[in-house]
Amino acid sequence: MASLLRWFMTSASRLLLFVVTSLQYAVVTSQPPADDVTSCCRHFTYLRSVDDVCDADSGRTLLAVVVVCSAAGNRARRDAIRASWGAPDHLRGLGLRVVYVLGRDEGRDGDVLVESRRHGDIVQADFVDSYANLSVKTLAALRWVDQHAACARFVVKTDDDTFINAHLLSRDLAGTAHRRFVMGQVIALAKPVRTPDSKWFTPTSLYAPDVYPTYASGAAYVISGDGVRPLLRAAARRPLFWIEDIFVTGMLALDAGLQLIVNGKFDGYRVMSDDCAVRGHIAIHRVNVDEMTRLWTLVAADSDTLADCHSRTIN
Repeated sequence: MASLLRWFMTSASRLLLFVVTSLQYAVVTSQPPADDVTSCCRHFTYLRSVDDVCDADSGRTLLAVVVVCSAAGNRARRDAIRASWGAPDHLRGLGLRVVYVLGRDEGRDGDVLVESRRHGDIVQADFVDSYANLSVKTLAALRWVDQHAACARFVVKTDDDTFINAHLLSRDLAGTAHRRFVMGQVIALAKPVRTPDSKWFTPTSLYAPDVYPTYASGAAYVISGDGVRPLLRAAARRPLFWIEDIFVTGMLALDAGLQLIVNGKFDGYRVMSDDCAVRGHIAIHRVNVDEMTRLWTLVAADSDTLADCHSRTIN
């Protein structure tokens, strides 16, 4: 009886959280015509933005904009990225640009303002930042891309605990001829977690099928530039689902008719056997601040060895 009561309480709490999240999100949501791309998807108000990504006067071609989903309290992680693989001067030569996407955190919004003025790389949307709102955060990022970074050939979505091998990413994307796609570590036949104590517990009231659609891991994935608007159109027609990668790269990508492309270089959860294995990956997940610096030193230290490693990368 006690376990049954605990299950009921947990399930009810998760359902209540979803309802509250949806209501909070609806405050900044509209329901415009589905063919109006500028307003078809859920509307966001941006407290901070980056407006010079497609500056025609710079003479630079933007290969990809990298949107790093972060949180106000994760300043140390953002600084570690700025000092390593996401250093602006480093990325400029590769045709890449990084912005950090945050939600609202009333206790830290003042610090975010100071950080934004200093670095000019913060996109902060007016929604409550929480784990349950990660899908909202990615939709806010895609809406910002559509408005301010449509010149980018590709969009790379990643998290602030993921190391990106920007050299290898740039090289792979420059040689990509595919259109209307999502690329990354593709996961098939994943099942919803029905255990109430789990972080990813999803009751049948939120998702009834026994299997999720095939999707790409949310730690890092690439969306072709021509796939952003189809995803936003699809988001306007489907109820929000709280697990971000399943929602965006699974449900929405399927609705939008985008193909999923497997790229083994995004499979960065496994233990790396040697330095070349590290250099042969585009994304390495669950990296702390100190490891971010160490990995950057490893990837950038020796250009001759780096070139040798590139000749042996995973296909």
